[in-house]
Amino acid sequence: MLEKCKKADVLEKTGALICQARVSVGRSGEILLVIPRSATYRANSPYRVVFYDPVLGRVTCRCRLSAPLPLPGGELCSLRCEIMEQLSQEQRRQDVKIPLKMPIMLHAAYQPGDPVRSPELGIPATIGNISAGGVYVRTSMPLPKGRRVWFDFQIGAERLTLSAQVVWMEAIAPNPGQILYGYGCKFVNLLSRHEAALRSFIFQEERRQRRKE
Repeated sequence: MLEKCKKADVLEKTGALICQARVSVGRSGEILLVIPRSATYRANSPYRVVFYDPVLGRVTCRCRLSAPLPLPGGELCSLRCEIMEQLSQEQRRQDVKIPLKMPIMLHAAYQPGDPVRSPELGIPATIGNISAGGVYVRTSMPLPKGRRVWFDFQIGAERLTLSAQVVWMEAIAPNPGQILYGYGCKFVNLLSRHEAALRSFIFQEERRQRRKE
């Protein structure tokens, strides 16, 4: 289990993020986490750890974390992670999708024959929902299926540039005389650290929205 996992989130019981971690699994199945030394937790106490595995998907477990062992350089430490109980598993094809209403500036690669060219600063668009696998956006710019788009997505102090490909589209008329286009897009060439940040954001946002319900 988790032999191919390389990243995880360590959470408080409340669901608050303690830190992100690098994951390695030894031949005997022992799981090691590398976390920032600044992360605060109680050794030998249970915590919820969300593993992001390329095969198994998102696996949430209740784990016991050992005391930290400082690593050379002083900024990171290593610790053993003992899985006490598996709480849930979500396959990548079942990525959690959360609703958003977030304005962005959308960019699209220009091709000969396009009726309009995307301005250098992009064209105003709104994210309708997002998952770790893709995004739904609305904008006034017509785009064909297969077109590559990209936009900046702010998560805390980090700005991610996310690239995607249009998979399907729909025409929307929110008001008389106004036409918008909705695009279902899948992410392409997603960096592993960007995927980790995006999955962590989605997990936290999903919990926040559930608490509001």
